[in-house]
Amino acid sequence: MKSVQSVRIELRRSRSAGAFILLTHLATAVLLAWLPIDASLRALCVIATGAHALWALRSSALRSLGSSIVAAELAPDRRVTLTCKDGRRIDGCALVDSYVGERLVTLVMRQDGSSRTRALWLLPDMAPQEDLRRFRVLLRLSRPADGA
Repeated sequence: MKSVQSVRIELRRSRSAGAFILLTHLATAVLLAWLPIDASLRALCVIATGAHALWALRSSALRSLGSSIVAAELAPDRRVTLTCKDGRRIDGCALVDSYVGERLVTLVMRQDGSSRTRALWLLPDMAPQEDLRRFRVLLRLSRPADGA
């Protein structure tokens, strides 16, 4: 049997993530605009939702922020290394809360030395198809190291 190696995927811009972000933020803004509260508070909520939509687009869909994740590496013992656009590396361990589906992967990881968790969502157009398939298989079948 072949030994399993780490899988690294390079993330790229995603049209489907952009469409999802725009759709969900637009729906949220419409619901906020219909709330029976003061008009100035409604306007503030809608503007804040729009600002968050721009940040989410730049971070997740366009990957243009320095803090945007541009690569993820998963080892067989569920060790994860995320690489940001500005060169920072975030090391941690994939949690059992991660979800592996055919069209969506959510990688939930806990950073080393912290109780903070991070989540990374992966859609089919975010990485080369074969690399993403190998990543999904390893995430689904991997086991944590002893004592973790």
